[in-house]
Amino acid sequence: MNTEVHFRGKDLLWKIVARLRLLCLLWGLALSAMEARTEGTTVSEYALKAAFVAKFPNYVTWPSGGRPSITVGIVGDDPFGGALDGLVRVRRAKRVEDLKGCQIIFIPKSERGNIGSILSSLAGANVLTVGESDGFARQGGIIGFTFEGDKVRFEINLGAARRAGLGIDPQFLRLAVRVFN
Repeated sequence: MNTEVHFRGKDLLWKIVARLRLLCLLWGLALSAMEARTEGTTVSEYALKAAFVAKFPNYVTWPSGGRPSITVGIVGDDPFGGALDGLVRVRRAKRVEDLKGCQIIFIPKSERGNIGSILSSLAGANVLTVGESDGFARQGGIIGFTFEGDKVRFEINLGAARRAGLGIDPQFLRLAVRVFN
């Protein structure tokens, strides 16, 4: 009987910890959005996307177990205008092959015609792919930005994350507008 009470208390403790983690996640994303404000008035689309991209690694587990030092590679045209530079290490290239060693690859709208070939070239690599073209996550990317009204949201392709050997925090999945398997 004493053991039973102990396990109930442990279950309650884990539920509290899970809720606190979700609250911290939401608070961190909200703070990122607030930090991205310019002149205290509006948040530019790419400043907000940059804040999200910089926070995504906090909710991803790489196969090595720990969180590696993060470098974001941007293939093609860079739409961020330097907004990412102060948040993470960034490399830019016209070809995805020139971004080896990056843990995150951002694929902008300018590359929408090349998404299939870019994702194919990254097959088997432990790389978090993030894109902004319509249907990016449905096409096999891991995190795809989307809009709900005028709000920037994201979709997650959990199957693509698994194929890349990446784990996604279950609490983070709750923030996605859609999760594909």
